[in-house]
Amino acid sequence: MTTPEALALSNEANALFVDEDYDSALDLYTQAIEVAPQAAELYVARAAVHLKMEDYPAAIGDANKAIQLDGGSAKAYLRKGVACFNMEEYATAKGAFEKGRELDAGNNQFKTWLRKCNAELEDEMVGDDQAAAPPPPAAHAPA
Repeated sequence: MTTPEALALSNEANALFVDEDYDSALDLYTQAIEVAPQAAELYVARAAVHLKMEDYPAAIGDANKAIQLDGGSAKAYLRKGVACFNMEEYATAKGAFEKGRELDAGNNQFKTWLRKCNAELEDEMVGDDQAAAPPPPAAHAPA
């Protein structure tokens, strides 16, 4: 639940985000969170800024806090999944996207990201199989 002050800060941060002024948006979302620390949507919004700034651990932290406050926030799971994917934590990302899809089955972003995760996980499995395979026998030079 947000207060009028937190809502005003959030609205201003949203405008800065749209204008791609991510540093200022981050500052205002942080101020809004200080005013309304139980407002999950503020953590979700700040996680989006962290994603744009490629600060994936911070995005995961905010997404996790939003999930803790509101386990029904599909956007929080989306933010967490995207951050984990960008950190090459594909299994964790897949779990987040699956949970988000359960909450918002009509959102095609989850389907797209799940396909990406499955492709990366398959590539990892193929890479692991190749690494475990014995090397081919060495060819002998003719005498």
